[in-house]
Amino acid sequence: MERLTSHGQQPASQAEKGDPQAFQRLWVISPCFNRPADAQNLCRALKGLVLRPDLAPILVLVDNASNPPIAHALPERPLPEPWRLIHLPQPTNGGGSGGFNAGMAFALGQSRNFDLIWLLDSDAEPEPEALVRLINALALPDVAMAGSTLIDPATREPFECGGVIDQFTGEYVQGPAPGDDPVACHYLAACSILTTAGVVRQAGLFPDTFLNGDDVGWGCRVRQATRGRLLGVPASRVAHPQPDRMRAAARYFAARGAMVALAEAGVPVFGRAMREAARGAAMHATGLHALGELHLRGLANAADGRVMGPLPQGVDPGNPDRPGLTREQAMREVSGKARVVGARGRRSDWFNKPGSVAVEAQGGWTITTTPFVQARSAATAILQGLRLAMRLQKSNGAFGHAPPAPMPHEVRGGEHGLSIVIVAYNRKDALLRTLTHLSASEPMANSEIVVVDNASADGTAEAVREAFPAVRLIELSENTGVAAFNRGVEAATGNTVLILDDDSWPDACALSLALELLSEHEDVVGVALHPRHPDGGRSEWPFARRVYAACDAWPVMGCGNLVRKSAWQRVGGYCEPYFLYRNDTDLALSLGTIGKVWFDPSWVVWHDSPAATRKSVRWCHLATRNWLWMARRHGRAGGVLKWMGIVQAFRLAGLRHEALAAVVRGVREGLTTPCPPTTAGNEAGWKALANLRLGKAIAAADRYVGPCQTHPSPPAQHISATSSSATSPTASST
Repeated sequence: MERLTSHGQQPASQAEKGDPQAFQRLWVISPCFNRPADAQNLCRALKGLVLRPDLAPILVLVDNASNPPIAHALPERPLPEPWRLIHLPQPTNGGGSGGFNAGMAFALGQSRNFDLIWLLDSDAEPEPEALVRLINALALPDVAMAGSTLIDPATREPFECGGVIDQFTGEYVQGPAPGDDPVACHYLAACSILTTAGVVRQAGLFPDTFLNGDDVGWGCRVRQATRGRLLGVPASRVAHPQPDRMRAAARYFAARGAMVALAEAGVPVFGRAMREAARGAAMHATGLHALGELHLRGLANAADGRVMGPLPQGVDPGNPDRPGLTREQAMREVSGKARVVGARGRRSDWFNKPGSVAVEAQGGWTITTTPFVQARSAATAILQGLRLAMRLQKSNGAFGHAPPAPMPHEVRGGEHGLSIVIVAYNRKDALLRTLTHLSASEPMANSEIVVVDNASADGTAEAVREAFPAVRLIELSENTGVAAFNRGVEAATGNTVLILDDDSWPDACALSLALELLSEHEDVVGVALHPRHPDGGRSEWPFARRVYAACDAWPVMGCGNLVRKSAWQRVGGYCEPYFLYRNDTDLALSLGTIGKVWFDPSWVVWHDSPAATRKSVRWCHLATRNWLWMARRHGRAGGVLKWMGIVQAFRLAGLRHEALAAVVRGVREGLTTPCPPTTAGNEAGWKALANLRLGKAIAAADRYVGPCQTHPSPPAQHISATSSSATSPTASST
């Protein structure tokens, strides 16, 4: 793979942007999966492009784990000078969003802010002047992105030039432009989008939804982050096959991705969710139950926050993306008595006898159920869809994970004085998996790692000594709970500590950005990383799902926190009498009394912990007691929230007698026993926590740092967000 040298990040002025000659280098990002012919055709089309002589073009061909690799199908020099080709193989198929993100991340690590980035599908064939037209449009005032008109390869007729979102139904409205002038859009199709590296750095990468809706959500976020316009350019023509919107697996991604895209756009999701439910019901009414379930499962996964990656296991029980019959077989095997129906859910195709055959472009299915079963399944689908639509509307949709832009240079944790402190207790396999992740990449691989074993009985200490001899291991004779973290920080030699649960590891780019933030801003004493589950990207903090921008007074911490060691020692670290639960939120409130606690929703720590369906008896006791202690420790503003915590504890205990008794015991101890002393109450932090719990917005700043800035600076005012969840912020368990 060809490697490029790094260049300084010197943004051009607005005046320079108005001149197309200001753009000096072009990155063409094109993901490809198992279609070598597409890559060959793309290279032939790029050869014919009209290019400025001084524009240095680079094609980054992202191979989404093709077998055999795409590079094997291309000649040694598929593009003439001045083109350069970079093959970027991926270990797994990340879909369209993952492929574009990988290519953009690579390009951003090597580019100036005003380098051009052209997203181009591998099956797209731009006409010779397509790029020139896009560059001229991008040079117009206040334009953040420009997109091509898509034309049918067979008829050469245009069928799409950007799109808008219907504010009531949530549907994407697309079509050709009415004239020759550029048209303003809500979003642009990722088949052909031209922007700059600076815009991508400001807005972040695609929401990682694999397929469908990723470009819609991204376009809406770009408009929000840059306050710039998105233009569809009729004169820039790119041939691209018209999408078959009824393909099988696309039903799942359309339902799931729409909930992410509409959340990014700030559009109510109820109407679109009910339309997806209706489409699923139509499939059930036709007798194609596996296809109908794809719509509903997409909504269900979006409601659960599982919006990343390809089709989850078990989503397509009937293997709907591989029809049982080819189209030719389906047409041949239909007897004179069997009914041939479409697979698009039209009303004329509902309620079919067993033995009927449904046919669409990719093949056919034999219908096996009776009209009664089809009608019952359709009615059930509508009811399920209504329930899911109400859940999604209450939570304002679902958010995908937008990874931060990579650093322009490698950040080594050791050079930033980073020590990683992990406490382990009877989770040997999880700890070894975490240590493997930490040793795989910078900035963690070059950092001191301290593991404190809380008297595990499963051979944790022996396993760490054998597999990771460089790790500093502290073995305790008894389980001391969160006090073990204080022992680890005391033993750490770095001036910055990363506090991790034994089943958590940070995103490497996020940690790099957080380290540079601490090095540049002395008033920031801690960074709370956003905990997400690696399976689907589900956020553990529902109250954070509407946070678009960075916040410098965040009142919650979780399973991954970056803290200055001096600040940790000044506030006393974790409050040891807590033993477990609420200790990290208490730490965030304490740190807020001496400096700023930073939170950026795109800075992620992956938490590979199973979601608890119900709280343990121990949690009911300790979490209730500690919540009330926390309310008493941190100012007078916690009165209302104190009682909300009690009500929630009883709700989570349910009807279990032991759990209810534990909550009562926790309430008694929390209100009557002396709470651990603290240096000062954090009135502002406690109010911020109350607003997160109550779903209220705090002050919005006029100047803020959008997600994924390469070099963020603290905002002028505190920023928080609206949350519709009444779920209490929970501390990580040890």
